[in-house]
Amino acid sequence: MNKLKHAADVCPLTLTVVLTFLSVGLLFIAKIFEQSPEPLFQWPRLILLIGISYFVFRVLKKFNWSKDAGLTLPMSSWHGRWLLASIPLLLIALLSSTSANWAEVEFSTLRVFAWLLSNFSGSFFEELLLRGLCFYILLSAWGATKKGVYLAALCQALIFGLAHLANLYHMPALDVFAQVIFATLIGIGFAGLVYMTKSLWPGVIVHSLINLAGTINDFLVPGGSEFQSPGLNGYVVIIIIFFVLSTIPGLFYLRAGKSRETKSVL
Repeated sequence: MNKLKHAADVCPLTLTVVLTFLSVGLLFIAKIFEQSPEPLFQWPRLILLIGISYFVFRVLKKFNWSKDAGLTLPMSSWHGRWLLASIPLLLIALLSSTSANWAEVEFSTLRVFAWLLSNFSGSFFEELLLRGLCFYILLSAWGATKKGVYLAALCQALIFGLAHLANLYHMPALDVFAQVIFATLIGIGFAGLVYMTKSLWPGVIVHSLINLAGTINDFLVPGGSEFQSPGLNGYVVIIIIFFVLSTIPGLFYLRAGKSRETKSVL
């Protein structure tokens, strides 16, 4: 653990890249051994998500970072407008839900539980690792200046985006490269939300809702549904939507958070 703390001080960017891609590598191995077709409960993946999340939690707690990283900050200390700030990102979830095959959705207890468990565990893992640990490490190293805050947000977003390259194993290149761009753009949005609100939980909530909206057909429609790629033109439209609803607000929140921080110091 002490070596980890030393690495965070000496080479923060390298450490965040290594931690993220080690985690992705473990999840990739679990993906190889998944059954086909995928079951409702992907236990190898779920166990790994919980295990890695627990490790990150222990790291944050060990070095007394959990409060400053936004994991244990009381809700009373969140920014008063955290819900308002979440609205642009929540619109992505709303738009995503329009692709659901609502006529065939089945709200059985087992399906709903699998849907909630899979999406919350995945969203919590990603926010805890990327915005909780990685973003915090980068902010601690570079966040004294406005430029440093933006750089920390951009770097963790790029790491988040590039981590999706692992999907090349089972998805066409166009779809995966689009995912990389989506994840990078929304990673800036989540970083801004976390930085302004001073809490990880608004990001976890919004991220979970976006993932829930995007997987309705996968979990709640019997037999699932085959993924239909929107094609190049469709992806261009989606990228613009993500940029407008996540990246622009995220950059604004980073600026607002830094201004608020500067005023509190003064």
